[in-house]
Amino acid sequence: MFLCVPPKSHKSPLAMSSLKHLLPSFTLPLLDGTPALFRPITPADKERLQEGLEMLSPQSRYLRFFSPVNHLSEEELRFFTEVDQINHVAWGAINPDDPEVPGLGVARFVRTRDDPDIAEAAITVLDRYQRKGLGTILVALLYLLARDLGVKTLRGTVLPENRFLIDWLHSLGGTTEYHEGAILVDVPVREISEPLPDDSPLARKFKETLDMVAGVLYE
Repeated sequence: MFLCVPPKSHKSPLAMSSLKHLLPSFTLPLLDGTPALFRPITPADKERLQEGLEMLSPQSRYLRFFSPVNHLSEEELRFFTEVDQINHVAWGAINPDDPEVPGLGVARFVRTRDDPDIAEAAITVLDRYQRKGLGTILVALLYLLARDLGVKTLRGTVLPENRFLIDWLHSLGGTTEYHEGAILVDVPVREISEPLPDDSPLARKFKETLDMVAGVLYE
């Protein structure tokens, strides 16, 4: 997805009362058994994010930033790590058994300037940890945190050639719109008890992951 833009300040009573759900960390295994520790991003993660970017393949960088980004500026690092977990929510995944790897993936959403009920979302997963279920867990985590904070829609901007991601988000109820060479996908945030509109294998797998993450996040 893409580089989110900082929104105007917006703090609602719902958001403030939901902070207890943003503080804990939890561990879940990936499909290959790799342990992944999920926790909120902090300002101390600047170096970890910089190193993680350097480990991404050129293709993964292009799909994430829509350009061949090789280095994050100090301003970008501050934006990505100095977050309030209300208007800008960011969580990362690390392998507690492999300290040499700076991080496995990062997920974030940022409320839009004009409508705080809509948040722009972005997911990044290191190439060596792709296709292991990590991206699905990170999206499920964003989905649950968005619900807690009163966000009604998660919006992703995806390159047209990233057909798999577009189809996957569509299976979650996402609607698409072509905009300036990219695809905007709006995914409605539903209650956990609500069924997804699609009964495809992709949607069923996401619902299973959503229930699993909810079980550890709210235990």
